Order: sequence, then C-alpha cells, then structure tokens
Amino acid sequence: MNRIINASKYLKGVVRDKRVFYIGFGIKSLTEIGAGNIEIKNLLSGKSTEVLLTGKKGLLKENTVGKFVRKQPEEKITIEKHIKYYHKKWEKIIEYDREYNVWAKTLLHKYNLTLEKAKTPQGETVLHFPIMKMIDNDVLYQKACSAMNLSILLGSYFMLYDSKFEPIIPVTKYEQRKILPPGSYSLAEKLEIIKENLTSSNNVDISEGNSYRFAVLKQKGVSEVTMGLGGFNEYLMFEFEEQDLIILENLKSGNATFVFRMSKFDKKRELNKQTAYKDPAFLERIIHDNQEEWTRKLDKYFK
Repeated sequence: MNRIINASKYLKGVVRDKRVFYIGFGIKSLTEIGAGNIEIKNLLSGKSTEVLLTGKKGLLKENTVGKFVRKQPEEKITIEKHIKYYHKKWEKIIEYDREYNVWAKTLLHKYNLTLEKAKTPQGETVLHFPIMKMIDNDVLYQKACSAMNLSILLGSYFMLYDSKFEPIIPVTKYEQRKILPPGSYSLAEKLEIIKENLTSSNNVDISEGNSYRFAVLKQKGVSEVTMGLGGFNEYLMFEFEEQDLIILENLKSGNATFVFRMSKFDKKRELNKQTAYKDPAFLERIIHDNQEEWTRKLDKYFK
C-alpha cells in the first residue's frame, strides 16, 4: 500500500460524523521493520500492554521528536555547528565552528502515538493506535494520516475499525439473504479443503481473521459493496465495474475468495459454495491461507 497523503478521502463518507474509530493493522502482515521493532515485540510477547513508537529516522522519529516544516513566510537563519573529525593524513583530531544559512523551521506535529493490542470479533489479533473521533477538520486528518502511514510502515496496510473492532467497510447496499450460503460438500471435497489448510506454507491459524484482504480490496477502486445476512462473519460482495469483476469475500480465514465475471453474473441466482464453481461467471476460488499467494492471484485480475 502506498503512502497516504490525504487521510480525509479514507474517512469522509466512510466513518460517520462524531463516531469513534481506530486505525490499525493485523499482526499476520508485519513488515520487516514491524517484525523487528522492539516495542511491537514487547507488545506481542505480553511484556507491555501499550507501547510508544520510537525510532532513529523517518516516521518513527517524527512520532516522538516531531515533524518540522519551513516556517511561513519563509526565511533563512544562521546557525553555528561545531565540527569535529579525525584526519587520517594528519593523524589528529580537527575541530572548528562553522556557520550555516538554513531555512527556519517550525513544528508541524508531534503526536507520540502509542500502540495497543486487541482482538476483532472474528478472532484476528490487531495492533491499533489510540481511539479517534470523526470530525471534519485538518487536525484529525493530519493525526489520522500519521497513524495510517505508521500502519503501512509496520504492518504493510492500514484498516479502520469501529469501537468493537469490526473493520469499517463502506457498505452501499444490504441484502436480506446470505451472499454465499455454506452449501453441501461431498466427503472428497471436505477432505480437499482440509488438505489445503494443512499444507499451507504460511500455516495460518484458520480461526484467525485477516482484515488485510479487505484493505487490499478497498484500495482497488471498488464501485459497490453489498452485505448480506450475517454481516462480517458472512460473505460480502465487492463490485469492480472497470475490471468487470465481482468478488465475494469473507473476513474469516479458513474460507476463500470467489472471483466472478460481472457481465456474466446473475445477482438473483442463488449460489452456495458448491454451485459457485459451476456458475457461468465463475473465474477462480482463492484460498486464504497464504497471504502473498492470495495477493498475487488476485492482482492478475487488476492489471
């Protein structure tokens, strides 16, 4: 996920006015920086229940030291620095003071954002920043932008959660039926599903939810999202008009993503997990267990 420049477009029309929400990410998608972060290690191990994110450079440094921008109106000031280094040729330490003309800067923000651990209703372990309240102003958007970019830096994506840690998905339509009922599987089909789960290279706990998939789908230009009975514990229908795709997705791992061709898809037709394979619009079933493989298989439909 690319760096966020304007947080308002991810919040306005998605989180209702004056509603509280969290910004965070799941622990199954930690980046190299996130996995190696000592504060996150302490949080996951139970040594800490809340950690302050710090670092020597970039976003982690800005979180505690602050982010500085050019003062307006712009002006240059003179500063003095003490220079000290060892000169190899002369074999001695050189010291002197030097003046520099630099742009005057002012503090833009210093949030001291902390992380905590929580469980979603689907059983997913997520790390989240302090609770925020939806207000249409730049103060909120700047703070949310920092939390979003820190999430991407540490967890590869960001997700919005409500007060109960349900992922916030901008649903545009509701159906009084299940989008994709369970269906009846033969013994051979059940054994094949179990085999797929057991042989996953990631060996992900199938009870673990994965909001990463929803974050990926949201950023691909979804045109409409339909929720059926059961909410996030059942399938949601994501429509992508530009790509001529319909994707049925369930937040809980251990299920699968179903991809259909929109132009051939009959929304009135009753489908279940068994008959979906035989539908004229059916393209692919992508299992959840391997996150990188899931992303690779999905991305080929959006090129």
